Amino acid sequence: MNLRPKKLLSYKNLLIANAFVVLLKIIYLTFFQKQFTGVEDFTIAGNIVEYNLYSEFIQQGSTAFKLPVYPYTISFFILIFGSESLFFLAIFQAILSFLTPVLIFHILKTVGSPMIGIIAGLLFLCSPAYFLYPGIIEATNIFITILLLWFYQYLRIWFQKSTGIFDFAVLGFTTAVLFLTQVVVVPLCCLMIFSLLIYKKSSVKNWLVLLLTVSVLYSPWIIRNYIVFDQIIMSKTPVWQNIYYGFTPNGQLRDDLKLIPMKRDIYLNEQRDDVTELVMEDIYRKEVSRVTNDDPAIFIKKAASNFLCLWFVPPKYFDDNSVSVLIGRKLYVIILNLTTLLSLIFLYRRSQMLFWFSLLFFGNFTFPYLIGHAANMRFKLDFEWYQLILAAFTIKEISERFFIKKSASH
Repeated sequence: MNLRPKKLLSYKNLLIANAFVVLLKIIYLTFFQKQFTGVEDFTIAGNIVEYNLYSEFIQQGSTAFKLPVYPYTISFFILIFGSESLFFLAIFQAILSFLTPVLIFHILKTVGSPMIGIIAGLLFLCSPAYFLYPGIIEATNIFITILLLWFYQYLRIWFQKSTGIFDFAVLGFTTAVLFLTQVVVVPLCCLMIFSLLIYKKSSVKNWLVLLLTVSVLYSPWIIRNYIVFDQIIMSKTPVWQNIYYGFTPNGQLRDDLKLIPMKRDIYLNEQRDDVTELVMEDIYRKEVSRVTNDDPAIFIKKAASNFLCLWFVPPKYFDDNSVSVLIGRKLYVIILNLTTLLSLIFLYRRSQMLFWFSLLFFGNFTFPYLIGHAANMRFKLDFEWYQLILAAFTIKEISERFFIKKSASH
Protein backbone atom coordinates (compact mmCIF):
# COMPACT_ATOMS: atom_id res chain seq x y z
CA MET A 1 0.00 0.00 0.00
CA ASN A 2 2.85 2.36 0.80
CA LEU A 3 4.26 1.92 -2.70
CA ARG A 4 1.12 3.10 -4.46
CA PRO A 5 1.59 6.87 -3.83
CA LYS A 6 5.16 6.59 -5.08
CA LYS A 7 3.95 4.99 -8.30
CA LEU A 8 1.47 7.80 -8.79
CA LEU A 9 4.17 10.40 -8.10
CA SER A 10 6.12 9.66 -11.26
CA TYR A 11 7.69 11.98 -13.81
CA LYS A 12 5.41 10.52 -16.48
CA ASN A 13 2.30 11.41 -14.47
CA LEU A 14 3.69 14.89 -13.82
CA LEU A 15 4.01 15.41 -17.57
CA ILE A 16 0.46 14.17 -18.15
CA ALA A 17 -0.95 16.47 -15.46
CA ASN A 18 1.17 19.32 -16.79
CA ALA A 19 -0.14 18.89 -20.34
CA PHE A 20 -3.72 18.74 -19.03
CA VAL A 21 -3.33 21.97 -17.03
CA VAL A 22 -1.77 23.76 -20.01
CA LEU A 23 -4.77 22.67 -22.09
CA LEU A 24 -7.09 24.08 -19.41
CA LYS A 25 -5.16 27.36 -19.50
CA ILE A 26 -5.58 27.59 -23.26
CA ILE A 27 -9.31 26.87 -22.96
CA TYR A 28 -9.64 29.54 -20.27
CA LEU A 29 -7.73 32.10 -22.35
CA THR A 30 -9.77 31.31 -25.46
CA PHE A 31 -13.28 31.20 -24.02
CA PHE A 32 -13.25 32.96 -20.65
CA GLN A 33 -10.56 35.66 -20.64
CA LYS A 34 -12.47 38.86 -21.37
CA GLN A 35 -9.61 41.05 -22.52
CA PHE A 36 -5.85 41.20 -22.86
CA THR A 37 -4.13 44.46 -22.03
CA GLY A 38 -0.51 45.53 -22.16
CA VAL A 39 1.08 48.59 -20.63
CA GLU A 40 4.70 49.80 -20.96
CA ASP A 41 6.18 46.67 -22.58
CA PHE A 42 3.38 46.52 -25.14
CA THR A 43 3.74 50.21 -26.01
CA ILE A 44 7.49 49.81 -26.53
CA ALA A 45 6.92 46.69 -28.64
CA GLY A 46 4.43 48.53 -30.82
CA ASN A 47 6.91 51.35 -31.42
CA ILE A 48 9.62 48.82 -32.28
CA VAL A 49 7.40 47.37 -35.00
CA GLU A 50 5.94 50.63 -36.32
CA TYR A 51 8.87 53.03 -35.98
CA ASN A 52 11.87 50.74 -35.39
CA LEU A 53 12.52 52.70 -32.17
CA TYR A 54 12.94 51.33 -28.66
CA SER A 55 10.65 53.95 -27.19
CA GLU A 56 7.64 54.25 -24.90
CA PHE A 57 6.96 57.87 -25.88
CA ILE A 58 7.73 58.08 -29.56
CA GLN A 59 8.20 61.85 -29.60
CA GLN A 60 11.23 61.40 -27.30
CA GLY A 61 13.00 58.95 -29.56
CA SER A 62 14.63 55.71 -28.43
CA THR A 63 14.69 56.50 -24.70
CA ALA A 64 12.82 53.63 -23.02
CA PHE A 65 14.36 52.24 -19.82
CA LYS A 66 12.59 48.87 -19.81
CA LEU A 67 14.90 45.88 -20.21
CA PRO A 68 14.60 44.63 -23.80
CA VAL A 69 13.87 40.88 -23.80
CA TYR A 70 10.13 41.02 -23.08
CA PRO A 71 9.32 44.05 -25.28
CA TYR A 72 11.12 42.39 -28.21
CA THR A 73 9.22 39.15 -27.50
CA ILE A 74 5.94 41.07 -27.70
CA SER A 75 7.08 42.86 -30.86
CA PHE A 76 7.48 39.48 -32.58
CA PHE A 77 3.82 38.66 -31.89
CA ILE A 78 2.69 42.13 -33.01
CA LEU A 79 4.63 41.68 -36.25
CA ILE A 80 3.11 38.26 -36.95
CA PHE A 81 -0.42 38.54 -35.51
CA GLY A 82 -1.19 42.27 -35.56
CA SER A 83 -4.34 43.18 -33.63
CA GLU A 84 -4.60 39.63 -32.22
CA SER A 85 -1.03 39.70 -30.89
CA LEU A 86 -1.88 39.80 -27.18
CA PHE A 87 -4.16 36.77 -27.43
CA PHE A 88 -1.52 34.70 -29.19
CA LEU A 89 1.14 35.96 -26.79
CA ALA A 90 -1.04 34.74 -23.89
CA ILE A 91 -1.40 31.33 -25.60
CA PHE A 92 2.38 31.21 -26.01
CA GLN A 93 2.84 32.07 -22.34
CA ALA A 94 0.45 29.27 -21.37
CA ILE A 95 2.40 26.78 -23.47
CA LEU A 96 5.69 28.11 -22.09
CA SER A 97 4.43 27.48 -18.55
CA PHE A 98 4.67 23.76 -19.37
CA LEU A 99 8.44 24.10 -18.87
CA THR A 100 8.20 25.31 -15.27
CA PRO A 101 7.25 21.97 -13.61
CA VAL A 102 9.62 20.16 -16.00
CA LEU A 103 12.57 22.38 -15.08
CA ILE A 104 11.71 22.26 -11.36
CA PHE A 105 11.84 18.45 -11.58
CA HIS A 106 15.16 18.39 -13.43
CA ILE A 107 16.70 20.95 -11.06
CA LEU A 108 15.72 18.84 -8.04
CA LYS A 109 16.85 15.67 -9.84
CA THR A 110 20.24 17.29 -10.40
CA VAL A 111 20.63 17.84 -6.63
CA GLY A 112 19.46 14.30 -5.88
CA SER A 113 15.82 14.95 -4.91
CA PRO A 114 13.63 13.92 -7.87
CA MET A 115 10.62 13.10 -5.68
CA ILE A 116 10.62 16.64 -4.24
CA GLY A 117 10.78 17.88 -7.83
CA ILE A 118 7.64 15.91 -8.75
CA ILE A 119 5.73 17.15 -5.70
CA ALA A 120 6.83 20.75 -6.32
CA GLY A 121 5.82 20.48 -9.97
CA LEU A 122 2.36 19.27 -8.98
CA LEU A 123 2.04 22.09 -6.44
CA PHE A 124 2.86 24.56 -9.21
CA LEU A 125 0.05 23.10 -11.31
CA CYS A 126 -2.36 23.63 -8.39
CA SER A 127 -1.45 27.31 -7.92
CA PRO A 128 -4.39 29.60 -8.82
CA ALA A 129 -2.14 32.60 -9.52
CA TYR A 130 0.21 30.70 -11.83
CA PHE A 131 -2.81 29.21 -13.62
CA LEU A 132 -4.22 32.65 -14.45
CA TYR A 133 -0.97 34.53 -15.04
CA PRO A 134 -0.37 33.59 -18.71
CA GLY A 135 -3.27 35.96 -19.47
CA ILE A 136 -1.34 38.87 -17.96
CA ILE A 137 1.07 40.67 -20.27
CA GLU A 138 4.02 40.87 -17.88
CA ALA A 139 7.63 39.72 -18.08
CA THR A 140 7.15 37.27 -15.18
CA ASN A 141 5.72 34.81 -17.71
CA ILE A 142 9.08 34.40 -19.45
CA PHE A 143 11.33 35.42 -16.54
CA ILE A 144 10.52 32.32 -14.47
CA THR A 145 11.38 30.00 -17.34
CA ILE A 146 14.67 31.76 -18.06
CA LEU A 147 15.59 31.83 -14.35
CA LEU A 148 14.86 28.11 -13.97
CA LEU A 149 16.96 27.37 -17.06
CA TRP A 150 19.75 29.39 -15.46
CA PHE A 151 19.51 27.45 -12.19
CA TYR A 152 19.46 24.13 -14.05
CA GLN A 153 22.62 24.91 -16.01
CA TYR A 154 24.31 26.44 -12.95
CA LEU A 155 23.62 23.40 -10.75
CA ARG A 156 24.84 21.00 -13.43
CA ILE A 157 28.15 22.86 -13.28
CA TRP A 158 28.12 23.07 -9.47
CA PHE A 159 27.60 19.31 -9.11
CA GLN A 160 30.19 18.65 -11.83
CA LYS A 161 27.73 17.06 -14.24
CA SER A 162 28.48 19.60 -16.95
CA THR A 163 31.95 21.14 -16.93
CA GLY A 164 33.11 21.77 -20.51
CA ILE A 165 33.81 25.18 -22.01
CA PHE A 166 30.56 24.95 -23.99
CA ASP A 167 28.61 24.46 -20.76
CA PHE A 168 30.04 27.67 -19.31
CA ALA A 169 29.27 29.50 -22.55
CA VAL A 170 25.65 28.27 -22.31
CA LEU A 171 25.47 29.54 -18.73
CA GLY A 172 26.92 32.86 -19.93
CA PHE A 173 24.30 33.11 -22.67
CA THR A 174 21.47 32.32 -20.22
CA THR A 175 22.89 34.84 -17.73
CA ALA A 176 22.90 37.64 -20.29
CA VAL A 177 19.31 36.90 -21.39
CA LEU A 178 18.24 36.70 -17.74
CA PHE A 179 19.88 40.03 -16.86
CA LEU A 180 18.21 41.64 -19.88
CA THR A 181 14.82 40.38 -18.69
CA GLN A 182 14.67 41.26 -14.99
CA VAL A 183 17.12 43.33 -12.94
CA VAL A 184 16.10 42.12 -9.47
CA VAL A 185 17.91 38.80 -9.89
CA VAL A 186 21.29 40.30 -10.84
CA PRO A 187 22.86 40.54 -7.32
CA LEU A 188 22.01 36.93 -6.44
CA CYS A 189 23.25 35.51 -9.74
CA CYS A 190 26.47 37.54 -9.63
CA LEU A 191 27.22 36.20 -6.14
CA MET A 192 26.51 32.65 -7.29
CA ILE A 193 28.76 33.07 -10.34
CA PHE A 194 31.63 34.24 -8.14
CA SER A 195 30.95 31.26 -5.85
CA LEU A 196 31.86 28.91 -8.71
CA LEU A 197 35.41 30.22 -8.49
CA ILE A 198 35.52 30.61 -4.71
CA TYR A 199 34.37 27.02 -4.09
CA LYS A 200 36.55 25.68 -6.94
CA LYS A 201 33.62 24.45 -9.03
CA SER A 202 35.22 25.98 -12.11
CA SER A 203 38.65 26.45 -13.57
CA VAL A 204 39.77 30.04 -14.12
CA LYS A 205 39.66 29.50 -17.90
CA ASN A 206 36.06 28.25 -17.91
CA TRP A 207 34.99 30.99 -15.53
CA LEU A 208 36.48 33.63 -17.82
CA VAL A 209 34.63 32.07 -20.77
CA LEU A 210 31.42 32.55 -18.79
CA LEU A 211 32.21 36.20 -18.04
CA LEU A 212 33.29 36.88 -21.62
CA THR A 213 30.05 35.43 -22.99
CA VAL A 214 27.97 37.55 -20.63
CA SER A 215 29.99 40.67 -21.46
CA VAL A 216 29.73 40.24 -25.23
CA LEU A 217 25.97 39.63 -25.15
CA TYR A 218 25.12 42.25 -22.52
CA SER A 219 27.40 45.07 -23.69
CA PRO A 220 25.12 46.21 -26.60
CA TRP A 221 22.55 47.28 -23.99
CA ILE A 222 25.15 49.35 -22.11
CA ILE A 223 26.40 50.88 -25.37
CA ARG A 224 22.83 51.72 -26.37
CA ASN A 225 22.20 53.41 -23.02
CA TYR A 226 25.40 55.43 -23.33
CA ILE A 227 24.49 56.60 -26.84
CA VAL A 228 20.96 57.57 -25.79
CA PHE A 229 21.61 59.07 -22.34
CA ASP A 230 25.28 60.07 -22.65
CA GLN A 231 26.18 58.17 -19.49
CA ILE A 232 26.86 54.59 -18.45
CA ILE A 233 23.65 52.87 -17.32
CA MET A 234 24.23 49.19 -16.56
CA SER A 235 20.56 48.25 -16.41
CA LYS A 236 17.17 49.93 -16.26
CA THR A 237 17.30 52.45 -13.41
CA PRO A 238 13.85 53.92 -12.60
CA VAL A 239 14.78 53.69 -8.91
CA TRP A 240 13.14 56.94 -7.84
CA GLN A 241 10.03 56.20 -9.86
CA ASN A 242 9.51 53.03 -7.80
CA ILE A 243 10.25 54.80 -4.51
CA TYR A 244 7.89 57.61 -5.52
CA TYR A 245 5.10 55.20 -6.48
CA GLY A 246 5.29 53.66 -3.01
CA PHE A 247 3.95 56.94 -1.61
CA THR A 248 0.97 57.23 -3.99
CA PRO A 249 -2.62 56.12 -3.25
CA ASN A 250 -2.36 53.24 -5.76
CA GLY A 251 1.04 52.08 -4.58
CA GLN A 252 0.65 52.22 -0.81
CA LEU A 253 -1.49 50.39 1.74
CA ARG A 254 -1.24 52.68 4.77
CA ASP A 255 -3.20 55.95 4.62
CA ASP A 256 -0.53 57.82 6.58
CA LEU A 257 2.05 56.92 3.91
CA LYS A 258 -0.04 58.07 0.94
CA LEU A 259 1.90 61.31 0.89
CA ILE A 260 1.38 62.11 -2.78
CA PRO A 261 -2.28 62.93 -3.61
CA MET A 262 -3.88 61.45 -6.72
CA LYS A 263 -4.09 64.81 -8.50
CA ARG A 264 -0.42 65.47 -7.88
CA ASP A 265 0.47 61.99 -9.13
CA ILE A 266 -1.52 62.50 -12.33
CA TYR A 267 0.11 65.90 -12.89
CA LEU A 268 3.65 64.58 -12.48
CA ASN A 269 3.08 61.54 -14.66
CA GLU A 270 1.70 63.72 -17.46
CA GLN A 271 5.21 65.14 -17.74
CA ARG A 272 6.45 61.75 -18.93
CA ASP A 273 5.08 62.63 -22.36
CA ASP A 274 7.54 65.50 -22.69
CA VAL A 275 10.74 64.51 -20.84
CA THR A 276 12.89 61.38 -20.81
CA GLU A 277 12.76 58.80 -18.04
CA LEU A 278 16.20 59.94 -16.93
CA VAL A 279 14.86 63.47 -16.34
CA MET A 280 11.78 62.01 -14.67
CA GLU A 281 14.03 60.22 -12.20
CA ASP A 282 15.22 63.58 -10.90
CA ILE A 283 11.64 64.86 -10.72
CA TYR A 284 10.58 61.81 -8.69
CA ARG A 285 13.61 62.17 -6.41
CA LYS A 286 12.78 65.79 -5.60
CA GLU A 287 9.12 64.93 -5.00
CA VAL A 288 9.99 62.12 -2.59
CA SER A 289 12.39 64.41 -0.73
CA ARG A 290 9.70 67.11 -0.51
CA VAL A 291 6.93 64.92 0.93
CA THR A 292 9.14 62.95 3.33
CA ASN A 293 11.68 65.61 4.36
CA ASP A 294 14.12 62.70 4.02
CA ASP A 295 12.89 61.38 7.38
CA PRO A 296 14.33 57.84 7.88
CA ALA A 297 11.37 56.84 10.09
CA ILE A 298 9.01 57.28 7.14
CA PHE A 299 11.07 54.97 4.95
CA ILE A 300 11.30 52.33 7.69
CA LYS A 301 7.52 52.42 8.12
CA LYS A 302 7.10 52.20 4.35
CA ALA A 303 9.44 49.20 4.18
CA ALA A 304 7.33 47.37 6.78
CA SER A 305 4.15 48.16 4.84
CA ASN A 306 5.72 47.01 1.58
CA PHE A 307 6.92 43.78 3.22
CA LEU A 308 3.35 42.95 4.24
CA CYS A 309 2.01 43.69 0.76
CA LEU A 310 4.75 41.68 -0.97
CA TRP A 311 4.35 38.59 1.18
CA PHE A 312 0.56 38.79 1.48
CA VAL A 313 -1.39 40.69 -1.18
CA PRO A 314 -0.86 44.08 -2.91
CA PRO A 315 -2.81 47.13 -1.63
CA LYS A 316 -5.57 46.85 -4.25
CA TYR A 317 -6.49 43.34 -3.01
CA PHE A 318 -6.05 43.97 0.71
CA ASP A 319 -9.70 44.83 1.43
CA ASP A 320 -11.07 42.53 -1.28
CA ASN A 321 -12.71 39.58 0.47
CA SER A 322 -14.43 38.08 -2.54
CA VAL A 323 -14.30 34.27 -2.64
CA SER A 324 -11.74 34.23 -5.46
CA VAL A 325 -9.32 36.55 -3.67
CA LEU A 326 -9.96 35.22 -0.16
CA ILE A 327 -9.48 31.55 -1.02
CA GLY A 328 -7.55 31.73 -4.28
CA ARG A 329 -4.93 34.15 -2.99
CA LYS A 330 -5.11 35.26 0.65
CA LEU A 331 -5.64 31.86 2.28
CA TYR A 332 -3.32 30.22 -0.24
CA VAL A 333 -0.51 32.67 0.52
CA ILE A 334 -0.93 32.36 4.29
CA ILE A 335 -0.67 28.56 4.11
CA LEU A 336 2.29 28.75 1.74
CA ASN A 337 4.13 31.26 3.92
CA LEU A 338 3.58 29.18 7.06
CA THR A 339 4.78 26.10 5.19
CA THR A 340 7.86 28.03 4.09
CA LEU A 341 8.70 28.88 7.71
CA LEU A 342 8.30 25.21 8.69
CA SER A 343 10.48 24.20 5.74
CA LEU A 344 13.24 26.56 6.83
CA ILE A 345 13.23 24.94 10.28
CA PHE A 346 13.61 21.49 8.70
CA LEU A 347 16.31 22.83 6.36
CA TYR A 348 18.32 24.31 9.22
CA ARG A 349 18.54 20.84 10.73
CA ARG A 350 19.18 19.03 7.44
CA SER A 351 21.33 21.42 5.39
CA GLN A 352 22.48 24.74 6.75
CA MET A 353 23.99 25.66 3.39
CA LEU A 354 20.58 25.33 1.72
CA PHE A 355 18.97 27.11 4.66
CA TRP A 356 21.23 30.15 4.28
CA PHE A 357 20.83 30.09 0.50
CA SER A 358 17.04 30.18 0.94
CA LEU A 359 17.31 33.23 3.18
CA LEU A 360 19.64 34.87 0.66
CA PHE A 361 17.23 34.00 -2.16
CA PHE A 362 14.22 35.48 -0.40
CA GLY A 363 16.22 38.49 0.76
CA ASN A 364 17.37 39.21 -2.78
CA PHE A 365 13.77 39.28 -4.04
CA THR A 366 12.40 41.14 -1.02
CA PHE A 367 14.82 44.00 -0.35
CA PRO A 368 14.31 45.99 -3.60
CA TYR A 369 10.56 46.13 -3.02
CA LEU A 370 10.98 47.36 0.54
CA ILE A 371 12.73 50.39 -0.92
CA GLY A 372 10.37 50.91 -3.85
CA HIS A 373 6.83 49.56 -3.78
CA ALA A 374 5.02 46.23 -3.62
CA ALA A 375 1.86 47.09 -5.53
CA ASN A 376 2.09 44.27 -8.11
CA MET A 377 1.39 40.59 -7.53
CA ARG A 378 3.99 39.65 -10.11
CA PHE A 379 6.77 40.69 -7.72
CA LYS A 380 5.84 37.74 -5.48
CA LEU A 381 5.23 35.38 -8.40
CA ASP A 382 8.80 35.96 -9.57
CA PHE A 383 9.96 33.81 -6.65
CA GLU A 384 6.88 32.06 -5.27
CA TRP A 385 7.83 28.91 -7.20
CA TYR A 386 10.77 28.49 -4.80
CA GLN A 387 8.32 28.44 -1.90
CA LEU A 388 6.56 25.56 -3.66
CA ILE A 389 9.85 23.64 -3.69
CA LEU A 390 10.24 24.23 0.04
CA ALA A 391 6.63 23.17 0.57
CA ALA A 392 7.34 19.96 -1.37
CA PHE A 393 10.35 19.36 0.87
CA THR A 394 8.12 19.72 3.95
CA ILE A 395 5.46 17.39 2.53
CA LYS A 396 8.09 14.73 1.86
CA GLU A 397 9.68 15.22 5.28
CA ILE A 398 6.40 14.92 7.18
CA SER A 399 5.12 11.99 5.09
CA GLU A 400 8.35 10.04 5.60
CA ARG A 401 8.21 10.62 9.36
CA PHE A 402 4.58 9.51 9.38
CA PHE A 403 5.28 6.27 7.48
CA ILE A 404 8.36 5.53 9.60
CA LYS A 405 6.32 6.02 12.76
CA LYS A 406 3.48 3.91 11.31
CA SER A 407 5.89 1.13 10.34
CA ALA A 408 7.47 1.18 13.78
CA SER A 409 4.06 0.83 15.44
CA HIS A 410 3.45 -2.38 13.47
